[in-house]
Amino acid sequence: MMQMKGVLAIVTNEVLTLNNLDALFNPKSIAIIGASPDLKKIGGRPLSYLQNYGYKGDVYPINPKYDEINGLTCYHDILSVENSVDVAIIALPSSAVIENLEKCAKQGVKSVVIFSAGFGEIGHEGELEQQKIVQIAKQYGIRVLGPNCLGLFNVQLGFYGTFSTIIEDEKPLDSKIGFVSQSGAFGSHVFTLARQQNIGFSYFIATGNEADVDVADCIEYLATDPNTNVIACYIEGVKDGNKLINAFKLAKENNKPVIALKVGTTEVGMKAAMSHTGSIVGSDAVFDTVFSQSGVYRATTIDEFLDVTYVASQLPPPKGNRAAVFTISGGVGIMLADQLAERGFTLPETPDDVKEKLKVILPIAGTQNPIDTTAQISYIPTLLEDFIDAVLSSGSYDTAIIFLGFAGLKHDSIKERIETLRRMKDKFPHIPQITVTINSPQSSLAFREAEVPVIQDPTRAVIALRAMKDFGEFNSGNFEEVVPNMNADLTGLSGDLTEYTSKKFLQQFDLPITKEQLVKTEQEAIEIIKDFQYPLVLKGMSPQILHKTDKGLVSLNITSEEQVIEEFNKLKAIIEETPNATFEGILIQEMIKGDFTEMFVGSKRDPIFGQMVIVGLGGIYIEVLKDISMRKAPVSIEQAKEMIEELSASQVLQAYRGKKARDIDALSKLISDFSKVIATVEDDILEADLNPVMVFDEGHGVKIADGLITLKN
Repeated sequence: MMQMKGVLAIVTNEVLTLNNLDALFNPKSIAIIGASPDLKKIGGRPLSYLQNYGYKGDVYPINPKYDEINGLTCYHDILSVENSVDVAIIALPSSAVIENLEKCAKQGVKSVVIFSAGFGEIGHEGELEQQKIVQIAKQYGIRVLGPNCLGLFNVQLGFYGTFSTIIEDEKPLDSKIGFVSQSGAFGSHVFTLARQQNIGFSYFIATGNEADVDVADCIEYLATDPNTNVIACYIEGVKDGNKLINAFKLAKENNKPVIALKVGTTEVGMKAAMSHTGSIVGSDAVFDTVFSQSGVYRATTIDEFLDVTYVASQLPPPKGNRAAVFTISGGVGIMLADQLAERGFTLPETPDDVKEKLKVILPIAGTQNPIDTTAQISYIPTLLEDFIDAVLSSGSYDTAIIFLGFAGLKHDSIKERIETLRRMKDKFPHIPQITVTINSPQSSLAFREAEVPVIQDPTRAVIALRAMKDFGEFNSGNFEEVVPNMNADLTGLSGDLTEYTSKKFLQQFDLPITKEQLVKTEQEAIEIIKDFQYPLVLKGMSPQILHKTDKGLVSLNITSEEQVIEEFNKLKAIIEETPNATFEGILIQEMIKGDFTEMFVGSKRDPIFGQMVIVGLGGIYIEVLKDISMRKAPVSIEQAKEMIEELSASQVLQAYRGKKARDIDALSKLISDFSKVIATVEDDILEADLNPVMVFDEGHGVKIADGLITLKN
């Protein structure tokens, strides 16, 4: 389970706005272009929903075939509507979309929802038509949802701008959960499962092809919406990574948990997502990093997605990791104890005075946490409340799980149980409590109406509770780092840089590199070594030979002038004998002595999210073990230290068996400083490897012994 600590830095100067989406999400007037009296048609459904589910604004059906539909005046086209229109729904064949979008622009319509398919999702010709939509939207300042989208609805307003059949027979339930999905079909599936569990939504938004309004715009809007306190999103890919990060940041600032279900974790899945949405699909590991660094909880199944979203809408994060378990089954209590412990919770022993109280209430009860109420709660009406009250009043616990077996199927007693649980939730609002029981549809609804969180499976309850703990830990962090105003001179540099050129670039920022000097002749070498102490390292520099060791271009333990001359000529000859290789010079370098640990610090420019800083064990181990930690650059020193701690190999930097601890503070500062450098030249550096970085004993610093940087050509 991911840990969510620190706040992701924002690397754009763009100012966050509401993106003029209020007319789209909260319209006072709606036009339906292609409206129909046939409720089974795409143009008939939204009109039916608006009329049947209580929309109070103005509705303008548009269809030249009719003068009246469902008691409303029907207009021949949008230009015939004299009043202001906040949103126009286009339910027409793709061939008629551009013409009607242009009419909307002339009429002054503020936003448009395009149901029609046949655009970017079908290939090049469709993409060209979709670009026309983008151009019109930009030219006239119209916000467009779609094309090829299922639409959206705002439950509290009664606005249903969708042709989906998921709400055909029943008005959606209201809640504080905003749901945005890049797939209409997937969104409908999740919506239906949620409704079966009596979970509602404040908004449901399917973004379709995202010609204009995308998932980040929707998250940003929901982050400021007073009727939404939790944001759930289904993501296949995004075009603008920084925009998405900014939306996550705004949600965090407004204390609104974000739960994401991101698909495309495998190469096959990524290709499928690309063909479906037309979005750029980045490395899944990068998405994982961005989610974690932004405080977004990433669910892996629909059950987890709904559980965490639902619990987050009902409960606060726990203030600590001390859990109490109340159970009618000793076996389930043990299972819950194991699973809670595996996910970072502790189960403190029940205080002695509380044990005495519990024994008075029920002498046969198991008073050790997990607390076994036994089946007697079925016969002693006050037993459950007395137990929970006594335990949580002790101040020894931060959260609780109450396992009631199949109590939800006992309609004669479940109402009383729910009342007990509601009172305990009200009495201890700072202690999140999740009930576990098998439910009937009636008891499930009763739990929801009482706002008592219930999950039918113990393991799913533990996972949801761990997610709440993650939200709490993330909100307690305050390590935001911004890109500094740094000047980087890249004059004359492009493509693959040699170690010498790479480190010369890094010297601009006072990063700690080894003492070294590039020479091109024997005589220069003889003069330069007077400023060095033996032993030395000699390295052959050629832009065409970056992996020096593979070509024998590294000579170690040079201890005399004669050896310097001999190795100089040998290394130069190797370069000159290599086809197409140019001789940049021979790098004379101090040979690092003493005890140290080799680490890797590097970066990779992701096409969506930009510069990612990477840390791992150095030398060949970074490739062999693949034990790395990654963040979006830049990072603070605190975040850099967290990166180091996340490594499985981090223990080699600690003191053990007589070995001194390494200088983790100096390494953390280097990681942070380097991350600021790469963030400063966001679009110019494609990749950078500082390997190895020598980490000395605590208090003795670090040195970059080798490094390679690849710039854009």
